[in-house]
Amino acid sequence: MLGVPFIDRWLSNTFKAKTFDDAVDRLSYVTTATLLAFFSIMVSCKQYVGSAIQCWMPMEFKGGWEQYAEDYCFIQNTFFIPERSEIPGDVEDRQKAEIGYYQWVPIVLAIQAFMFYLPSWIWSSLYKQCGLDFPSVISEAEALRSSDSETRKKGINKLVGFIEDILETRSKNDYGRFYCYRFGKGLGSMTSLLYIGIKLMYLANVLIQFIILNKFLGNETFLWGFHTFADLYAGREWQDSGVFPRVTLCDFSVRKLANVHRYTVQCVLMINMFNEKIYLFIWFWFVFVLIATLFNTLCTIYRLSFDVSRHNYIRSLLSGPMHDFKDEASRVPIGKFANHGLKQDGVLLMRFIDDHAGAMVTKEICENLFHNYLQSDPYVRQVHHGHSTKSTSPGMIEEGHHEHLYTPEKMGLMVPDYPIKHA
Repeated sequence: MLGVPFIDRWLSNTFKAKTFDDAVDRLSYVTTATLLAFFSIMVSCKQYVGSAIQCWMPMEFKGGWEQYAEDYCFIQNTFFIPERSEIPGDVEDRQKAEIGYYQWVPIVLAIQAFMFYLPSWIWSSLYKQCGLDFPSVISEAEALRSSDSETRKKGINKLVGFIEDILETRSKNDYGRFYCYRFGKGLGSMTSLLYIGIKLMYLANVLIQFIILNKFLGNETFLWGFHTFADLYAGREWQDSGVFPRVTLCDFSVRKLANVHRYTVQCVLMINMFNEKIYLFIWFWFVFVLIATLFNTLCTIYRLSFDVSRHNYIRSLLSGPMHDFKDEASRVPIGKFANHGLKQDGVLLMRFIDDHAGAMVTKEICENLFHNYLQSDPYVRQVHHGHSTKSTSPGMIEEGHHEHLYTPEKMGLMVPDYPIKHA
């Protein structure tokens, strides 16, 4: 299939799923955005290619008159009066009963689709400023899942070295601290703060979508979907409720010589049959996305902001048949490694690798990072060796306590936040 140069590449790179996100993120910027875009195209085809409106005309209307009246009524707003009610004679009363949203349905759906994609685009554009190359790390980790033992070992060592490099290039300053986060580039938590901000943006977007939905449809309550579903369940169709009416009225005027003749015709809006089903589905879908996004945002804040969550996650990665980090003695080295080695951004990277490459690859990477951190921090290594009877990595031999000191230039991962005393 032939495509337009550059445009195909741009579309494939823009709208493909990212490797540095989670399933709830993809629920918004991939699944929901695709659904809204599909609905927008479907309604556009029916509205602009098919017959969106058909009106009953007086007998004197022939040929072009009938087409003119239908086009006029579609462009201008029609109004809905229940079948059992009398049509008001006052023009202002008729204008109050107008419905004018059906012409804008495709455009509004397209805007909503873009709004769901916007947080992902912002995240993809800004994370590069934080100094972490997430896609490269995660892609390399995914490739190691199917590698043989020797290739896997070399790849793990190479990847661990790369992770240490991108973490080691950061500033060692500790200013701009708020709670466990450090404000500023290169302080170990800028990417995490940005990711939490993107999560809050996803949540705010869904709430704004409900506001747009209610304002667009002219509803004053946020429970429109439940009310409409209750009406349908009770057998109360559009003839009584006025929600997406199929039969409406239209006023238009025709000049004949010096006189202006006013007509009122009855029209059938077939497009509203699609709109009702689409928006009813969209409303309940937004409820599902809102609940999923809310819980996911709260979980993300908890996992990145609270020490106990980060420590437990790192402990679960380091624990295994050859290791025992569940005792009280391992609390100090694991806490130091999580807080001063990986920090918030490193823990976030481990979670992304775990989601995309699997727990086995993540465990090996984390074990190598932890071992290198023990070698770079004499205090943590002394505490760990003094209380642990097992090696920190398969095949590694404990060498006991070391008396020589490490300079910051020889640190493997991160210089600890506390000062190092020199003999």
